[in-house]
Amino acid sequence: MISNILQTFMLGLPEDLAILYEIGIIIIIATILAFFVRFFKQPLIPAYIFTGILIGPLVLGLIKDPVLIQALSQIGVAFLIFTAGLEIKFKKLREVGKTVSIGGTIQIIILFSLAFFISSLLGFAGKAPFYIGLVVAFSSTMIVVTLLVEKREINSLHGRIIIGLLLVEDIAAIIALTILASDFTAGSILTVLLKAGVFAIVAVILSRAVNPVFRSAANNPELLLLVSISFLFLFAIGSFISDLSLIIGAFFAGVALANSDFKTEIQGKITPLREFFAVIFFVALGMQLNLISPKFLALFFVLLIFVLIFKPLIIMFIVRISGYKKRTSFLVGNALAHISEFSLIIATIGLTLGHIDSGLFSTLVLLTILTMSTTPYFITYEKKLEKELNWPLKIMDSFHSKSEELEYHGRDGKKMIIFGCHRMGSLFLKEFEKKVNEIFVVDYNPEIIKSLMDKKVPCIYGDFMNDEVFEKADIKNIEIVISTIPDFEDNLLLIRKIKRRNSRAKIIVSASRISEAMDLYKTGADYVILPKVIGGQKGTDIIKNFKKDKINFKEIKKEHLDYLKSLHHLMY
Repeated sequence: MISNILQTFMLGLPEDLAILYEIGIIIIIATILAFFVRFFKQPLIPAYIFTGILIGPLVLGLIKDPVLIQALSQIGVAFLIFTAGLEIKFKKLREVGKTVSIGGTIQIIILFSLAFFISSLLGFAGKAPFYIGLVVAFSSTMIVVTLLVEKREINSLHGRIIIGLLLVEDIAAIIALTILASDFTAGSILTVLLKAGVFAIVAVILSRAVNPVFRSAANNPELLLLVSISFLFLFAIGSFISDLSLIIGAFFAGVALANSDFKTEIQGKITPLREFFAVIFFVALGMQLNLISPKFLALFFVLLIFVLIFKPLIIMFIVRISGYKKRTSFLVGNALAHISEFSLIIATIGLTLGHIDSGLFSTLVLLTILTMSTTPYFITYEKKLEKELNWPLKIMDSFHSKSEELEYHGRDGKKMIIFGCHRMGSLFLKEFEKKVNEIFVVDYNPEIIKSLMDKKVPCIYGDFMNDEVFEKADIKNIEIVISTIPDFEDNLLLIRKIKRRNSRAKIIVSASRISEAMDLYKTGADYVILPKVIGGQKGTDIIKNFKKDKINFKEIKKEHLDYLKSLHHLMY
């Protein structure tokens, strides 16, 4: 009934206003569904795709000009890829490290190969297995980063590994999209890759050259936005002239600006536009969906099991043999048990080029929606899942690496144990470095432990969950226990474990909220450090002293820089 009224209304509109009302319908319905899925803590992308299904030919058929909507959706693709390029800072690439780079590359190859093999066994031929392999191989940067930020785990060890793996995946996805622009012959692939290489070189050169232009525009928000968009379209036009995909131009435009001095400002200006056009892209995606025919059901369920169960297990295995603990491996694999928005772009390209049919396209998009929708639950309840799956995951214990032996004990007489030596832990280590043999550090980042061993700091690779670590740390004779672990529940458990083994030890833990600090005190903590509160107090003291005594900020800055450099030298 409602659809009939809307269709009648649309037919009576002048042609020049019809597109305005169609976009209006898209945004209004997408907003309503977005509120609905957000209430259940779901990612918004599935809501947008469901909007397309609802207003498309499969259900209500409200859109009469799908060609124009498809054209607008290409702008959404350009902005999505552009913002992905904005995350590829050269400094970040250096920070990823060899372990994550190699592990991420191996992970992509294994996942792609297995999905390719499975789809071939199920009777899919031609270019279809290639697309299926690519779709399954990548995970969503957008969704995972959002959830890690919400849980305040973006700087945790597993958070940093996840970000590193996603960075490797994003680069691999761009290479794959570049190859898709060829006709799959060796000569064509080489030509396309060479052209993309030229774009990469231009992006590196422009990353410095564009600073004066953006510096001139920085004082005017409107001008900064226009210059940023012009830069995107300049690269997009360049890719068209070079007979390359729009995606390549958009990505390298982002890379060039990611390494400029104005990346943050540009990102802030571009994000609202990206969100608007991304909605249209995902809605247009939903409009192209059809019902899955029976011949695709077997593929759908096999891939669903593969993505939700075998994909995380493969990632866990790779992280584990790279030298990280079972717990870290589980948290990384659990967070990546889904399919990426990049996969949706890949599937769309496959359909547009005629490499896959609408049935396979619909199957892959539905698979993406379903796996994306499970991710918030997987990450939110990761600790419960880890506990429930503890027994089957014991198989990971059999993969013993040299990193398991990372420990240095020095002389006897340990009086202080520090759990976690990244950032805050390094401060304590710096202050007590003259009595380093009285300190024992526990950390589950093998790189940090290797660095400490080189400096002859007593330490062990592990975490407080392992009772063997407590034995080797001689916790019964420790006078002070310091935990820089950011997780509230982990600190509660640590306090209880320490109290059972050594009730005399003074326990100092950290918290991010005042309410958490109160609960930690009730549980038995002797002191709770609130970094943000301490930082605020220190900042306030500096400002008060400046007003009162006119302190020299240059001297304070120099002292602080020297101190930070000494910490960096101590850890790395």
